[in-house]
Amino acid sequence: MKPHYFAQESADADDIMLMMAKDQGYVPPGCLLGGMVAMDELKKGKSPCWGCNGPREKCSGGPKREGA
Repeated sequence: MKPHYFAQESADADDIMLMMAKDQGYVPPGCLLGGMVAMDELKKGKSPCWGCNGPREKCSGGPKREGA
């Protein structure tokens, strides 16, 4: 699995962890983070969007937070 899919238009279809995060509403449908990264952030009690350096114009993710 990849840590992110920022250079792609969409995430790999076989990233099951990312699909689960999307299905459960933890990340937006266009999220380009890797599923393992997203799930790790969720396990820490953080939104995956807070520390993501991805292109918001592609993913429509939430805002980044400093120190997240």
